[in-house]
Amino acid sequence: MKTKFITPLAALALCFLAGCATTPVQYPITYQVPIGNSTVTSAYGPQNLNVSGVQDAPAIPGEPLYYQIVSPVNLSLYVFDKTGPGPGGPRLAQSQGTFFNTSVTPSGNTVEFVFSAAQQGTGGTVQFTVSDRPIPSAMPMAAPAPVTAVPMPAAPAPAVSVTPSQ
Repeated sequence: MKTKFITPLAALALCFLAGCATTPVQYPITYQVPIGNSTVTSAYGPQNLNVSGVQDAPAIPGEPLYYQIVSPVNLSLYVFDKTGPGPGGPRLAQSQGTFFNTSVTPSGNTVEFVFSAAQQGTGGTVQFTVSDRPIPSAMPMAAPAPVTAVPMPAAPAPAVSVTPSQ
């Protein structure tokens, strides 16, 4: 009788533990975030923020989260430590441009990235990567153009004439 009761209880306990266990985050993670028409919202703090795209990324509390963003349009980036079910939270970083390669240290399990296109009516797809290690720069350095020596034909020397001054 005891085995009939203990076996299902053990199976239930294993099921519960397996369901509660968190799987480790496998970095790097790359997202393709569409940037489109912005909507004005106050969900991200006291200011009204033009929101063109949002992406949540998993994080390990207290550990640096490295991110790299390459955008086809100029945008403002807001990074929030998402601590609740709603949007926003404490702001960790804010930047503007088309390329970002930096890190933040969150206190929670999720970091929320909010993209705001600087110019209305612009859009595209942002390539966005997060990792637990620094990300090598995706912005290639411009290679100098090769210099090719082209032989120029020698020009004939101009005729020189000397005349006495009067």
